[in-house]
Amino acid sequence: MVELDLVGLGSAILDFAPADTGVPLSKVRSFVPSAGGAVSNLLVGASRLGLRTGFLGCVGDDEFGSLIIHDFETEGVDISQVKRVEGRATGIAFYSVDEEGERHYLFYRFPGYSDPEATLRPEDMEEEYIAQSKMFHFSESMLRGRCTRGTVFRAVQIARENHVQVCYDPNVRQELWRDRKEFVRTQKRALSFVDVFVSTWDEAARIVGGETAGETSKAILRLGPATVVIRESDGYRVTTHEEQFTVPIFEVKAVDTSGAGDAFDAGFLAGLVKGYGLRRAVTLGGAVAALKVMRAGTRTGLPRLEEALKFLRERTGKDL
Repeated sequence: MVELDLVGLGSAILDFAPADTGVPLSKVRSFVPSAGGAVSNLLVGASRLGLRTGFLGCVGDDEFGSLIIHDFETEGVDISQVKRVEGRATGIAFYSVDEEGERHYLFYRFPGYSDPEATLRPEDMEEEYIAQSKMFHFSESMLRGRCTRGTVFRAVQIARENHVQVCYDPNVRQELWRDRKEFVRTQKRALSFVDVFVSTWDEAARIVGGETAGETSKAILRLGPATVVIRESDGYRVTTHEEQFTVPIFEVKAVDTSGAGDAFDAGFLAGLVKGYGLRRAVTLGGAVAALKVMRAGTRTGLPRLEEALKFLRERTGKDL
């Protein structure tokens, strides 16, 4: 079995990106399909940065599923653990981009029809696939369903038992949770398995509260993670048990912020795997996110490592 740097567990969907920006969804005249999904985007971004990545999850047995698999192959993401679910369609999402570059999503996931990830069970996973990797990453997409929740917790348990670093970015879709108490309870259980937690302040505060990002970060630390990174509007707040610091964002003209968090995560995790150290890894993540938002589409702007390093030299006057 191939040895990987980073294995990701999550959903793989098809994004329909707007051909027109600066207008609401109701006024977009046409859309361009592209492979998407938070964990999927992260794996593609990390692959472009030189990591050996693999996706653990499902797609439908339709043409959209074929598109996603082909895109993974093109990007160098291992697909040996991708399950094609007979009789299920691949999930889709449409989004618009407003005048500030912020995106607004509309998801289409119908239980029993366009939710292939809901079929993934613990017995579908090869333990060695996770055990041999250097890092395991997941989002909350498969924590929402009680049937797949056990799959997620088994996967993170395998990672912990084999000393594989576990990273979690919830990428919360609050509207897809019916029970607030169940959401908080499930998130806190997930955090007990996590080494590295990455999120926006808003998402993290939904789990633990906190009047400030600093308070929220410390509350997250108490639940298990050793490192917490909070993406704020002006920088990346990093909190560990030993230190707290902020790395400023790179100011660029945002064309499309869709996938910006995924891009940061890709750069940040690539930096950690490459041994750059915490501050340098966050800086690389910031550069990858900046380059991504300068171009339309969730993956179009994801850079190669050389491009990201060139951007850093131009902005900071020194190598990473």
